Amino acid sequence: MRQKILSGMTTNSRGRLSREFSRGRIMKSNLKNPSEGSSQGNRLGVLAAQGAEAVIVKEGNFIIKNRIPKSYRIKELDEKIRKQRTKAETKLLEKASAIINSPKPIETKETYQIKMPFVEGKKLSESLDSFPLKKQKEICKTIGKEIAKLHEANIIHGDLTTSNMLLVDKKGYPENFKRLLVKLKELNLPKGEFGVFGSGALAVRGIRDSRDLDIIAKRFLWNKLIKKFPVKKYFSKEYIDMGEIEIWKDWMPLTDNVDALIDDADIIEGIRFVKLKDIINLKKIQNREKDIKDIQLIEQYQKRGDNNFQIFLIDFGLGYISDKIEDKAVDLHLLKQALEARHFKNWKILFEEVEKGYKNYNESKKVLERLKAVEKRGRYK
Repeated sequence: MRQKILSGMTTNSRGRLSREFSRGRIMKSNLKNPSEGSSQGNRLGVLAAQGAEAVIVKEGNFIIKNRIPKSYRIKELDEKIRKQRTKAETKLLEKASAIINSPKPIETKETYQIKMPFVEGKKLSESLDSFPLKKQKEICKTIGKEIAKLHEANIIHGDLTTSNMLLVDKKGYPENFKRLLVKLKELNLPKGEFGVFGSGALAVRGIRDSRDLDIIAKRFLWNKLIKKFPVKKYFSKEYIDMGEIEIWKDWMPLTDNVDALIDDADIIEGIRFVKLKDIINLKKIQNREKDIKDIQLIEQYQKRGDNNFQIFLIDFGLGYISDKIEDKAVDLHLLKQALEARHFKNWKILFEEVEKGYKNYNESKKVLERLKAVEKRGRYK
């Protein structure tokens, strides 16, 4: 199996790479100008991986995949093959990155090169077994969901192994929001009588930071607060200004039923935060430039899920487009084999979680039925 590492090289992996150099398996001549005509080559980058078809280097915050020439092929044929494969993989990555977590290619003039953002994460092939079984199951269910999205779009990865998956931990709360959250808690407002909306509802979910906090209060709390604090007006809307925290009487034009909005909110850290569906509805009504950007950020968040981690699928070099149930079943079969071989201790449990996540795909039943047939064939065993 080709060695592929997009990020997080360990000491052991660097050591193996050094030994490969010393044994002559990675030829230095291939590293000088792998893209044959590339203005950069590997001169400014650090070698990340050597594959059968490509050299992968890290240049700053980018990963560069250069398809190397093959001396055993006729030059004209070799150039045609490398060009076609690079173009095909780039298109697949562009399509995949729009629906799952996968590096999105950056435009480059190099014919045999794919440039992508560097993803800071752990290779699942090396890290999956180190987690408690509960988290392993969560990870594998997420993998199933990601594959379901690919197959829904008729994208066949072609090399679904944990070596081609990165685990990326989500960062904690944005810095300014953490400070605002402390200030909000210090107000000791009665729980259940208020809810956070606006950018605070985005920040608590790690979508983006918040410069201030907007609060909506139920009528009982509002009447209590206006006896202590002066009321200001923003057009016809009334609010209490506490500096970086503003408490509002209602949430028009979306709804005048503040109580229902608060009661339906998500409880995070003991505080009610308005649901994202309600945030989206309001932002669609307001339709300012910043609202449009926020909707895009929310949709990206919803696409990647609500775990404290993300799974990135990488290396679509063997991928292709197909709507065939057979191809999708074989794609899953490869992953099942990879789990059995690399993560044998819990592989059956883990693949069951993959299947659970995969059932998000509307044709999953057909694919999973075909998978059983695939497994019975001697040539796939």
